[in-house]
Amino acid sequence: MTVPDPGFMVAYCEQTLPGMLIDVCEVPEDLAHRIAVDVLRRAEALASLPAREQDVLIAPFVEEAFAQEPADAPLDLKAKVALVVRNSLLDEPVRAGAPSYGVAAVLRYAAAPLSHLLGARLREPVGLAGIHPFMGLAGRYPRAWTCLEALTDGFAAGGPHPLTLPAAPVPGLPPLADDELRTRLSRAATGDAVLHVPALGHWSRDSRRLHGILEFLLAHRATILTTNYLISPTDVSVRYGDLVSPDPSALRDTRGLTGTHRTLAESITG
Repeated sequence: MTVPDPGFMVAYCEQTLPGMLIDVCEVPEDLAHRIAVDVLRRAEALASLPAREQDVLIAPFVEEAFAQEPADAPLDLKAKVALVVRNSLLDEPVRAGAPSYGVAAVLRYAAAPLSHLLGARLREPVGLAGIHPFMGLAGRYPRAWTCLEALTDGFAAGGPHPLTLPAAPVPGLPPLADDELRTRLSRAATGDAVLHVPALGHWSRDSRRLHGILEFLLAHRATILTTNYLISPTDVSVRYGDLVSPDPSALRDTRGLTGTHRTLAESITG
């Protein structure tokens, strides 16, 4: 039996990742090294958390991660790679047009090293000093966290899962640079709106900001429809069977959708 070695993740971040970013993704050297430092910090932060919290944190990103390579990697590991690597400062060159094949390679080569780090820290936990990007989300965004917990539980069997939101102050609109999204959220606050987004990560890859968006929408009784999820103030639902890749037309594929989830999907796609 192979003993998990955290040194593989350190080597990936100090050697492999910067080289791939520079040579394959055409990222400036300074930014490449800053991304690598951020990825290792995020990996250690995730590894310091209990397994349940790790599962809740990856829930918004499973839809996009399930098709990542390596194809035989566990789904939860793929989603953790997305959370740790894709959602890091790597998002900056991705949005600037970094080659998709290079980004895919970066994620593929991260899976094994991250698995080693998570396994090693599970065997021998290491305390993490200072602030990290996943700290305090459950307390600051109680509705969003409870919702994502229900979504996590819903993965086991698919279909609907009840949601009981905690009582909490109604938050203001979170700060957003995207004018269109800010307008959509503002409109959602006026009534029982239904917002469609291909995947939750399309709104933000920053966990804190995404939790803020979910907290705002749930506090204002909005319903969120993604390619594979339905989130409302009273329940969540996950597509039965295989997930569907969240491209713009994917919602037309209603296999595995039932009840309200299917009805809303069909009403949006016509």
